[in-house]
Amino acid sequence: MSLLDEIRDRATQPTVKPRIDVLQSQAQNKDNTINTDVAQQPISELKRLEELLANFPEIAARIPVRLETPIKDELDELCNREKITIETLLEAFYVTCKDKESVMKQVVKDAKKRLKSRKEAGNIRSSLTKLNNLTKNIK
Repeated sequence: MSLLDEIRDRATQPTVKPRIDVLQSQAQNKDNTINTDVAQQPISELKRLEELLANFPEIAARIPVRLETPIKDELDELCNREKITIETLLEAFYVTCKDKESVMKQVVKDAKKRLKSRKEAGNIRSSLTKLNNLTKNIK
């Protein structure tokens, strides 16, 4: 058989139908179901939920908070026991303290003392790192 005959035979060979991707068809079915469900919900219910949500305060983005290990452990234990989050506990502490001037002054005074201590510890850690790096280069 010549090369030309082989090429002609390949062109006339039966082809297999493309396979249907089962996962893709399931995802499309779910999308269609979700879209029809949303379309069927009454618009008044959506507006009611939006109005209800508008009555709640806006929540800010998360902030990283670093705490002393024993305090963090105690807060975790308290929050687990009371079934609350550290964020909501912090909010409640602030809201409770802000209306009590003497308590707020005491809290701010303690915070400034803690900040001074943390800065000192940070400076010591920085000095240790620098000294360790110097001694590595000497060896």
